[in-house]
Amino acid sequence: MNGEKKDQSQRRGVQNRPRLGGSLLLLALMLSGCVGARVEQPPRAVSAPPSETLDQKYLYEVVRHVYRWYLDENDVDRLSGAKTFPFWVRRLNVPLDPGDHSELAEITMPLVGTSVKVKRSDYRITEQNLAVRSATFKITTVSKIGIPAKPGPEHRVVNADYGAMKDYLFQTRAAASFPDDALLERLRHALRAELKLKPDELAPGVQRVHLAPLSPVANELFVFWENRNLLIRFASDIDLENPAVWEHEALMVRTWDVYRQTVVSLDEAAGSNAFLTRDQIGRALYNCIVLGKRLEVVNPETNPGQERSRPDQAK
Repeated sequence: MNGEKKDQSQRRGVQNRPRLGGSLLLLALMLSGCVGARVEQPPRAVSAPPSETLDQKYLYEVVRHVYRWYLDENDVDRLSGAKTFPFWVRRLNVPLDPGDHSELAEITMPLVGTSVKVKRSDYRITEQNLAVRSATFKITTVSKIGIPAKPGPEHRVVNADYGAMKDYLFQTRAAASFPDDALLERLRHALRAELKLKPDELAPGVQRVHLAPLSPVANELFVFWENRNLLIRFASDIDLENPAVWEHEALMVRTWDVYRQTVVSLDEAAGSNAFLTRDQIGRALYNCIVLGKRLEVVNPETNPGQERSRPDQAK
């Protein structure tokens, strides 16, 4: 009898003993996960920026565009005493669609707190059998930014001689090139299509327009239509001079009424992209009227192409 109780007690002891096998396995897995999380992965290889974006001549043209359209006297005053003007350049590795071989990069100008993103397009629109390919990198966005203390490992630093660069900007501050007659005619038809203007609806008489200079590093053109107080921006992902822009209508057109769509601050029209600030309008008009080229177009369309440059603005 005592032996049976002893055997039952031993069996109960076995049953009540904690089953450690599963717990130990779970603990081992948890520990292995923790150890694995602490293992540092080797750093990914940093792609070098495209060579063109490191070229001094190209960087000077980027600065000239920013100088004309974005910088002000406060930015220039901040550079007083500077000996070098650094550019922090990096390649932007962003997901692209299959078959899209476009290259993107960012050029940071730390001394003036400005970031410029550029793109060299290289892709095909299958539906239109259109190859979209840019000969050079073109500016897509310009932003004011806060500057980190130092460039990251993905950046390449190009130090330009600030004195030489400032002399270049001063000497070329009025340099300008403008669309040829063929491009002007295409722009005119694109604007009429955007505004849904028919030939018989055109206001008779002389129409005065002012063209801003073309930039070699931006696929955009600003035009001020004086009679209508209308600021117009033409832009494309393809070089504006490329006939494919017109054959496939890959042109973007935006218009602003300089009276009704101008605000001091964009906060006045928060959430809307239909307005420009007074500063932006002023810069655009300076480029169109002061640095630009004035054309007089005669309506009605009985004499198409009858336009003339103002003698003191012909360039």
